[in-house]
Amino acid sequence: MKTIPINRSSNDIFVKEVTPGSKPVAVDGEATPMEVQPTFTIAFTLGTRMKDLHDTIIRTVLQQTRGNRLRAAQLLHINPRTIRRRLGKKESIGTVIRAA
Repeated sequence: MKTIPINRSSNDIFVKEVTPGSKPVAVDGEATPMEVQPTFTIAFTLGTRMKDLHDTIIRTVLQQTRGNRLRAAQLLHINPRTIRRRLGKKESIGTVIRAA
């Protein structure tokens, strides 16, 4: 499994690349499989602000979790309040999430 570091001001975020066939990771003792796509790709150009990249990652994970902020926060190893703060309250509760 490959990890890709994404620097933040006070912490590092590590995005783990999960490959098809990987077993789901239990979150907080949860033993049920997570209903998320095994991988996703985010394309960006050099010069993209890190804030914009972080927001794109959060939105992508929210789409994969069908808008479930708690599950998205667990997968990203961040506090659910961080999602609300980064994307704005209205956006984080579903206006940006489109049914697939």
